[in-house]
Amino acid sequence: MSFSRQPQIGIWWDNGTQIVAFPHSPGNADSATGLCDSDDAHNDLWPDAAMQFGLTDFEEYFSVPRGRVLWSPIKQTSIIYHGNETTTDRLDEIAKVFRLGEWDSRTDMHYMMGSSVDDLFDD
Repeated sequence: MSFSRQPQIGIWWDNGTQIVAFPHSPGNADSATGLCDSDDAHNDLWPDAAMQFGLTDFEEYFSVPRGRVLWSPIKQTSIIYHGNETTTDRLDEIAKVFRLGEWDSRTDMHYMMGSSVDDLFDD
């Protein structure tokens, strides 16, 4: 794989019609997980993402479906973490944005939306 086609890592939001992503090259793998993850946080990049979506400053970073992409240098595959509102078709589009070849997707409770979030906090 050429350097220019290297899979990227980073965070993203997807409102179902527009993807706002902050991809970048992977750095060193974490010694505990073996994965390359971005140091970017959704709350830090939200002002730029909200502007790209045309949203106001009053919207919260978790008001739009979001996730992150990690890279496994050992397995030579990427992982797209997402919530319950990200469809298979949108995962394919996210993979294109991050230039992913081999990839897998995993649902992560951090990225859940709607009633699924409420279920996490029910007593």
